[in-house]
Amino acid sequence: MVDVPAFAVELIELLAVVIGAGAASVIGVLLERFGLSAVTAGDLALGAWAVGMGLLALYVGVVALGYEQAIPRLRRLAAGA
Repeated sequence: MVDVPAFAVELIELLAVVIGAGAASVIGVLLERFGLSAVTAGDLALGAWAVGMGLLALYVGVVALGYEQAIPRLRRLAAGA
């Protein structure tokens, strides 16, 4: 039998992690695009900073939150249901 309050808390946590992963990934893509446009416009320092921050945001969104947090939570939630 599924404990409804624990299931609801786990579902809300999963939703928060997925939203955070999506937001970090979108920010990463936007920073990458901005960095590449800054480099092509001739501002190498700003472009390099934006590309570096974009890579960091993409890592946080895809790996740290998505692969390491969301997928195990989803598997745990699916196994318990």
